[in-house]
Amino acid sequence: MFDGTAAPSWRRPALIAILIAAFIGQNSIGVPYVRRNGPKSALDFISGDILTTVPGRFAVVDLAFVVFAFHAWAFGEARQLGIVRWWAVSFVLSFAVGIGTAIPFFLLVRDFTMGSRRLEPDRA
Repeated sequence: MFDGTAAPSWRRPALIAILIAAFIGQNSIGVPYVRRNGPKSALDFISGDILTTVPGRFAVVDLAFVVFAFHAWAFGEARQLGIVRWWAVSFVLSFAVGIGTAIPFFLLVRDFTMGSRRLEPDRA
């Protein structure tokens, strides 16, 4: 049973696999689109045609709440763990690549940080 003192052995490999798959998957869609349509077309992923339909607007609003809720929580975690610079990278990744890459990235950094602290001897 997991008692909170050690990370499950599957978590880190799963986060790495999800991070790589998300980064490749998102960029394999986004990069060719921007190359074909020019740098300004990157804004299409935030606004563009997606806002012209009710399902598209719903998806944008839904993802916006996920992004802001996650980063509000993650910022507190980052401050507590001393990894605010990595939170900032994750925040930028949310908008430069996507939340599917940003969340696993931050969780992986958090996991490595917490893992290294568990290995440190207690300081009196």
